[in-house]
Amino acid sequence: MGNKRPVSFERDVKWVQDVMMNDSQTTIYFAVTEQGKDDIVGYTSISEIDYRNGTCFWSGIKLDTRIAGKGWGTEVGLKILKFVFEELRMERCKGECLEEHEAGKRLMLKIGFQVDGLMRSAVYKNGKQHNQYIMSVIKSDYLHIKNERSL
Repeated sequence: MGNKRPVSFERDVKWVQDVMMNDSQTTIYFAVTEQGKDDIVGYTSISEIDYRNGTCFWSGIKLDTRIAGKGWGTEVGLKILKFVFEELRMERCKGECLEEHEAGKRLMLKIGFQVDGLMRSAVYKNGKQHNQYIMSVIKSDYLHIKNERSL
């Protein structure tokens, strides 16, 4: 994706404003908030939305460290799947996580993703190449998850 760019508060604010004002047909961002409160405690997104083929990419979730490990990821992930399959009417949702990111992989498996494969040397991060799992949930998987979890 090119060279590193310096990050600043101003750059982050502009990025958030651009996301909020962009009416993209292929990407949707969601703020994570506690029910009944306005404070944003995380975010998630769906991208690469392809209505013709019925596919999309869930980027995972970024949560405030104070609430991580308390079930928020599972709840948000299940709501994302519900949105993907019931509102967007997708056939397949893919996700990816680094091989060594056990928490990410565990969350995805917990909500119903299945490992499709391991891409070798797929991501350059922190000065070295990393393997990355590619995972997915298809509509028939979701229907089972929905029934099992009473979504």
